[in-house]
Amino acid sequence: MKRLALSRDKKEIRRLSLKGQTVEKALDIIKDPLVLEFLGIEEKSGYSEEELETAIIDRIESFLLEMGKGFLFESRQKRFTFD
Repeated sequence: MKRLALSRDKKEIRRLSLKGQTVEKALDIIKDPLVLEFLGIEEKSGYSEEELETAIIDRIESFLLEMGKGFLFESRQKRFTFD
């Protein structure tokens, strides 16, 4: 709810509150735009995969380290191979 209140598109929020989500085509189902304020990165119109990966892994690493004993952050990227 707080995210909706902070939205810059007040008319769209009002429309959604009155009519709900309308699905007219397949692309309407895809969530857009992403809400990334929890990552603490500056707001811009596009991000590279590397920027998002780094920010997400930083948050996961920080969270696991705060959990203390019994939790492990193995590595940023780990290769898994399966037969």
